[in-house]
Amino acid sequence: MYTEHEELSRREFIKGVGVAAAAFSAALGSTAAAQEAKAGSDRLIRVGIIGPGNQGRKKLMANAVRIPGVKFTAVCDIQSSNLEAGLEVAGEGAKGYEDYREMLDKEDFEACIIAVPLNMHAPLAIAALQAGKHVFCEKQMGRTIEACKDMLRAQRASGKLLQIGHQRRYNPTYHHALKLMKQGVLGEITHIRALWHRNGSWRRRVPNDHPELERLINWRLYEESSAGLMGELGSHQLDVCNWFLDSTPLAVTGFGGLDYWKDGREVYDNVNCVFEYPNGVRITYTSITTNAYDDYYEQIMGTEGTLILTHEDEGLLFRERRAEKLLWEKMAHKEEVGGKQAIVLDASATPKKKGEARGPGEALGEKGEQEDPYYLELFDFFRCIREGGEIFCDGEVGLRSAATCLLANEAMEKRQVIEFNEEHFAV
Repeated sequence: MYTEHEELSRREFIKGVGVAAAAFSAALGSTAAAQEAKAGSDRLIRVGIIGPGNQGRKKLMANAVRIPGVKFTAVCDIQSSNLEAGLEVAGEGAKGYEDYREMLDKEDFEACIIAVPLNMHAPLAIAALQAGKHVFCEKQMGRTIEACKDMLRAQRASGKLLQIGHQRRYNPTYHHALKLMKQGVLGEITHIRALWHRNGSWRRRVPNDHPELERLINWRLYEESSAGLMGELGSHQLDVCNWFLDSTPLAVTGFGGLDYWKDGREVYDNVNCVFEYPNGVRITYTSITTNAYDDYYEQIMGTEGTLILTHEDEGLLFRERRAEKLLWEKMAHKEEVGGKQAIVLDASATPKKKGEARGPGEALGEKGEQEDPYYLELFDFFRCIREGGEIFCDGEVGLRSAATCLLANEAMEKRQVIEFNEEHFAV
């Protein structure tokens, strides 16, 4: 039995925390009917993929084939091993190609997934859009700001959909955290610390009998094809900062270097940046390759509390000692972390009611279980194709994220403060 005060607190907990797992925005085009039917319409969507490598095959294809009504009919890769593995995931009837132009000319599919080295994102996405395909392109959107803008121009001219693969935008834990933040549990946001620390060379093995494949296999290590740590790791986390702050940076400065791995690579093996955002918010971002102690997380700090989002599946809320107690705080699940008490975020704390709409960042399973964000981002991509909805993580989002990271690289190269302006984000 609850006392009158405890009953009020319990109701406030359900209202305050449970609602955080509710649908995020009607503008996303989500409908209850489409979500409850296991995957929306049964209309078959034929899909082609360019780049069934580690990311394309294991993350994107593996999740896409789980979505009812999605069928891979064409697979393209210039590496025979990737092509063969991709065809195996695609299943019976899929055709393989080494030349993407031949695939686009010959195959009748509706949507194209692109998971290739960064410098090829724009050329391939533009070709697919001009061929009349909807495009899902992995992050970072493009190797240069102008390449990103060219992709947007092609998308607008084609009338097709373009989605960029920032899967955190479809992660229930992140949506839950953002909802709590908007409810004021952190007070006024003043700082964000984000980092991704590893201890390893980032280099992939090249077959001894094929040394000519070095720049293809290790494309992340060379300036022509890669934006380095900021593009491959920072783009995920700085996109979260843009999203949560609902803004883009005003300025950035920083230092980076090739200080440890003396193996012929051209991109920095460590980056340290400071971003200035509106309202005096400062963001520090570091990515290193020589120490993995801190792992990776985003830490959002406000006058009333701190949110730490780590490993993409765990959220912890730490309240400031002087902060007024939340009505639902007593009932929340807590853990001791580093000698401090943390409220553990749980986006599935309150199950959805039958017929209640879900946003793209929420669980779509029949029993309310949490889904892989890669599955959720692809589910929403195909849902938008079927229903004509608006893409949640579209090309405009991708451009803002890419520009944030690319100008950070410029600031480190020039050892200067680089200021952002509207031209960086306008098309």
